[in-house]
Amino acid sequence: MTKNFLFTKIGLVAAVVPILLYAYSEGPDQRHTGAPGELTCLECHTSGFPLNGGPGSLRIVLPGNATYTPGVKQTIKVQVTDATKSKFGFQLSARLAGDVRSGQAGDLNSIDALTQTLCDDGTPKSSDKCSRFPVQFIEHTSDGYRASTAGGYTYQFDWTPPATDVGNVTFYAAGVAGPPGGPIQTNANVYTTNITLTPAAVGPSGPTISSGGVVPVYSSSTTIQPGSWFSVYGTNLAASTAVWNGDFPTSLGGTSVSVNGKPAYLWFVSAGQINAQAPDDTATGSVPFTVTSGGVTASSTVTLAPAGPSFLLLADGKHATGIIITPNGSGSQGGGSYDLLGPASLGAGFRPAKKGEAVAIYAVGLGPTSPAVPSGQIFSGAARMVNAPVVTLGSAPVAVDFAGIVGAGLYQINFVVPQNAGSGEQSLQALTGGVSTQANITIPIE
Repeated sequence: MTKNFLFTKIGLVAAVVPILLYAYSEGPDQRHTGAPGELTCLECHTSGFPLNGGPGSLRIVLPGNATYTPGVKQTIKVQVTDATKSKFGFQLSARLAGDVRSGQAGDLNSIDALTQTLCDDGTPKSSDKCSRFPVQFIEHTSDGYRASTAGGYTYQFDWTPPATDVGNVTFYAAGVAGPPGGPIQTNANVYTTNITLTPAAVGPSGPTISSGGVVPVYSSSTTIQPGSWFSVYGTNLAASTAVWNGDFPTSLGGTSVSVNGKPAYLWFVSAGQINAQAPDDTATGSVPFTVTSGGVTASSTVTLAPAGPSFLLLADGKHATGIIITPNGSGSQGGGSYDLLGPASLGAGFRPAKKGEAVAIYAVGLGPTSPAVPSGQIFSGAARMVNAPVVTLGSAPVAVDFAGIVGAGLYQINFVVPQNAGSGEQSLQALTGGVSTQANITIPIE
């Protein structure tokens, strides 16, 4: 297990200490996993025991059954144990069962400084994912070797399978268990193991989209606005539940969505529901719509229009989401700047609005703004609507002070509760582009 670049670091020591007595704690060269036709750590390490003849073992630990879902990341663990040893290292590779020699299966990635990934030419993996030399090898680093503890050690890392069903995948791994102190080639036991994963189907017939199942979030309307947030309802839409990191991915948990042939930006995916932001588009009317999960595509249509308004709703599904502005600093939220608008029964911080108080209501799909706000990216600031919505509280219109986008795909409507507003639960509606928000949505007024 040698690393040629280390010879320059230990050149002065070599005259005193024979180099061949030392192995290297940052891991072996590539192709030391014990896969068919490959070497193992036994090439360099000797102990008197044959391969796998020591008192320890090597295990590959999976998060579930020995299956994988195409495109869905798993955290893999490698456990090296040996009660007679104190320091441990490993190397692992993921291969297509049909091409063990050169068939790389998915992508191996470190999640901490204890491991690293090499390409097949021995160089560290970079952002191009070993495109020239595609077979990858993940192994311990010098930090990992030093961190390993007496009796055994467990390394962990992420593996993302190929995006489509490629058949069986086999992990091959070799591990070394050494004595205390610095890594040496003698008095170390070597172990190998492998495990084969089979592809798990997304469902008996792949994803399906419910009839009328593409709607603005919290709405039952079948019209969505380009650049706005929408939901998809169906079955087998994703192999597992996954949530974005605020980075506007076009693929999440092995699932992707397209609207009129353009990728949507995914916020949340699960077997029964997807939340996403529609891509920018000038098309109107019925357009093709697809959901792809596990390599299987379900197709439908959706209607695009300049506006597809929908209030964001509280957890009870009855009340519009909003806040009450408290300029005197008396609010329970935001350092005293606001209270949560809603029935007090929903929890701490919620209360009805009083007549004469300013409120802000949140919605999606209210229509064009100036300037326009592109989809698929973070936005901060305020972009006013080209045409403010007509808002009614109870049966009376209210004067809108501001209506526009304040975050990616998120609209805000500001108004002062009129003195002549009714008390109790008052219906709230916003009309824009000839289309109204959901019916029977209310806010409480004192």
